[in-house]
Amino acid sequence: MKLAVFGATGGTGKQVVDHALKSGHSVVAVVRRPDAVAMKHPALTVAKGDVLDPASIVAGIAGVDAVISAFGPASNRRPGTLMSEGIANIVAACGQASVPKLVFESGLITTDGEGLSFLARIGVGMFRSLNHKLYEDKVRAESTIRASNLAWVIVLPPALGDGPARGTYKHGVAIAVNPAKKLSHADVADFLISCAGDPAVDRTTQVVGY
Repeated sequence: MKLAVFGATGGTGKQVVDHALKSGHSVVAVVRRPDAVAMKHPALTVAKGDVLDPASIVAGIAGVDAVISAFGPASNRRPGTLMSEGIANIVAACGQASVPKLVFESGLITTDGEGLSFLARIGVGMFRSLNHKLYEDKVRAESTIRASNLAWVIVLPPALGDGPARGTYKHGVAIAVNPAKKLSHADVADFLISCAGDPAVDRTTQVVGY
């Protein structure tokens, strides 16, 4: 596959780029500052683009098979409207560039709680109350994606951490995971790439974790 990655300099995005290249895919890292991408690889292209600049998005994703979105705000408490505006621009750009698929890293914060245990729902609810503006902006972003004609996948991981991929995570629609147990950026990156190439998960919201 040829993948465009937004958020390629972040915790998950770096892992998406690295894992995709090691798996034989070609990657376009769409970033505001191309010099921030230190990695060099024959199958890696670095394109200057900003999720708040629609024209730059279209140019960055032209010719790819799927877009993986792993970007996010610098502050969870003060996220602004980066996610909702950025995703609206990416969805529109996918239409203009004839890109069929979008995989969006959201978060367990937006779950409706189906499938989670009672204690897990309490934990998610507490995190949501502390980061309500982030929750609202991600919900708006997800709504835009669901209303589109794309073959989309929305991925809901719990809190993320550094460390190697374990490969033992589980995923599915409305499944039980432990929100207190961190998932590594490497593992969620592996799953995002898997979703990009798997039509069986198209137009689903996938919970992922342990």
